[in-house]
Amino acid sequence: MLTRQAASGDAGAIAAAASRAYADLADVFVPLIGQVGVDALTARALHLAQQEYPFGSTRDAEESGGPFVEAGSWLEQQDPAFSTEAAAGILATFAALMATFIGESLTTRFLRKAWPGGFSDSSSEEIEI
Repeated sequence: MLTRQAASGDAGAIAAAASRAYADLADVFVPLIGQVGVDALTARALHLAQQEYPFGSTRDAEESGGPFVEAGSWLEQQDPAFSTEAAAGILATFAALMATFIGESLTTRFLRKAWPGGFSDSSSEEIEI
């Protein structure tokens, strides 16, 4: 999904696609768990993802424009393949945390709303980030 949205395939386009994907994700989950809940899960996802993709410390979410903004800036500076892998890892970690919180079935239903083009078919439970 990220590489399809990133027409040029460079790290900047991938970071922009990841930011759009994150915004779509946040848009569907905010009504369910609120902005504070989305920000908290995003911060946790970023913290967990830093073990594999060390992008430095994150500033206060309000100060930096949101919890995903600093990660997006870091993604722009990486090799395109690594940027895609890291962005997918961060988004997948958020989805896994959400599934732990509200259950897999409900999470999948909301992910389908956020990323309708991210699923290979309507019956599949797998998401293509």
